[in-house]
Formats: sequence, structure tokens, C-alpha cells
Amino acid sequence: MKASFINLIVNNFFKISFVFIIFGLFFYIMLPFMISILLGAILAMALAPFVEYFVKKGLSRGISLVLFSLLLGIIGFIPVAAFFIRGSRMISQLLHQSNVGELTLKYTSTINKFIDHVCKLYDLDKPFVEAKLNSFVSYAGDFMTSTFSGFVTELPVIFMMGLITILSVYCFLKESDKIRALFDHYFYFSKKNGDMFVHMLKVCCREVFFSNIVTGILQSTIVSIGAIIFDIGDFYLVFFITFIVSFIPIIGAAPVAAVLGILCFLDSRVGPGIGMMIIAGVSGLSDNIIRPYLGSLGAVEVHPFIGLLAVIGGVIMFGLPGLFIGPLVASLIFGALPIIIDEYFPNPDQEV
Repeated sequence: MKASFINLIVNNFFKISFVFIIFGLFFYIMLPFMISILLGAILAMALAPFVEYFVKKGLSRGISLVLFSLLLGIIGFIPVAAFFIRGSRMISQLLHQSNVGELTLKYTSTINKFIDHVCKLYDLDKPFVEAKLNSFVSYAGDFMTSTFSGFVTELPVIFMMGLITILSVYCFLKESDKIRALFDHYFYFSKKNGDMFVHMLKVCCREVFFSNIVTGILQSTIVSIGAIIFDIGDFYLVFFITFIVSFIPIIGAAPVAAVLGILCFLDSRVGPGIGMMIIAGVSGLSDNIIRPYLGSLGAVEVHPFIGLLAVIGGVIMFGLPGLFIGPLVASLIFGALPIIIDEYFPNPDQEV
């Protein structure tokens, strides 16, 4: 038996080696696009019901996919691209015209008074504190400049990945029947459990994707409206920065409102400062409560704490796309395991 098995391996060595080499090269070539393709799959699952809506209206599936892709590009991709281009340009111009240190000259007198008060209160060395503060301000300025300059530099790559994501959405939606056939063929689910698994996957993708977008827009709107009410900062610039920062787990958009509040205090505007601090608290609550809550409204009930850890872990491992991948994986773990267990160990009390 062993001899025949060894002979089988030896006789097919070059075939097996060829298969491994080809598959290895294929995945190596596709590796830079895996995140975009995965996001396209998530988005395709999330948007599948909208395509079905066009089909139910009497349009063919091919025409529905073309129209839907055009709508997705025109309504989604182009405004998002314009949003990031304009926001990046505004921040780049701001950082090139003046650094953080120059921007704080307006508040130098107030800052010096505050430092002097703190040093007297805690018996600290004032020159040492001033040196550390200046060092921190310089570091913050360099960090902001390099971060947004790097972001502007990466815009062509980001747009290319966005285009690949849209094309992936189209391909996944177009080949959905073939993908479902492959799923049924290789996963060996019963019809009932297979339908449950696919339905759960679609609902989880829809809820996970839109929960992040909805939370980011909500936080950005809250902080931007506060900036208009208290007359501090440009609406679009505040909205852009807040939307970017809102994707950072736990921290969220609250620091943007807090910084604006601190600037109001330094400018002796106590009322607006208190107002922005309240807004910071509200936006922080929306990030740490609404995001996990929306993420848990899919086909699977995931505890908000697990959802929060999934967001953090996803960002650590995958970067910004991890905001969608992490919660989705958590939802699938809690949703797929019961279906698989039911497939192999059915409950005899349930009706067949």
C-alpha cells in the first residue's frame, strides 16, 4: 500500500509541483489586490438586495448590474474621490502655509500663563516644561505634515484600489449564481442550512459595512455642526478630518471636538469651549455605543465588547479595511458555527 502511494507521488511529482507553482504564483500576483477583492465581496453581499430590486422591476440581470455599477460609481466613487481630493488639498495647503507651531502663536500668552500656573501648583521646572511642550508641538506638526502628505501621495493607489473594489462588486454580483453553485457543491450543506448560511452572510455584510459608514457620517455631522454653531473652523475641513478620525477604534471623533474646545478655552471663549467638550462626549458615545450596536444588528447577535475587540484587531491586522473585515469575521464565527453544528449534529427535537 505504501509502495503504491509512493509510486503515485513519484509518477505525478511534476504535475503536483506544477499545480503548486502555478497556484503560488497566482496568489502572489493577486496578493496586492486581495483586500480590495475582499472588500468587493463584502460590498457585493451588502448590496445584493438592491440589485434584486432592479430585477423585480422587470429589468434583466445584466442591465440591472450595468445600471447599478454606473450608479455605484457616479453616486459613490466619484463623490468620495472628490471628497478626499478636496479635503486632502485643503489640509496640505494649511500645513504648507503654516506649521503647528505658527498656528499656536495666537495662544502663546494664554499657554504661558497656564504653564506658569501649573508649574507653581506642582512645583515644576518651568523651562523644562516649556522645552517638552515645544518638543511635543514640533513632533505633532511633523507627524501631521508627514501623515497627510503621505495620504495625498497615496491617493492614486487608493483610487486604483477603489476602482478594483467596484469591479469586484460587479463580478461577484454577476457570477453570484455560479458562486452559489460552487458553495453548494463543495460545502455539502443541506438546502435549509445552506440558505440560512448565505442569508446570514448577506445580512452581516450589509450591517457591518453600513454601520461604519453611518457612524462616521453621524460623528462628522455632529462635530461639524458644533463648529458652525460656535464659529470655530471651516465646516468642510472639520467634517473631513472628523470623518477620517472617526474610523479609529475607541478614540473616534471625540478628540477633534475636544481640540476645538481647548482652542476655544485658550481664546477665552468659555461658553463655546464647554459646548465643544459636550459635543466631544456625545460623539464619543456615538462611536463606542452606536457602532457596536449597529454591528450587532445583523443575522448574528455579537456582544458589543466582542464587536469592539474585532474592530481593534481588524485594524491592527488589516489597517483601515479591518474596520469591515474584523466585525464581519466575528459575526461569521458566531453565526457559522451553530449552522455547521446543526448540519452534523442536528437537534432531534426540531422539526425536519
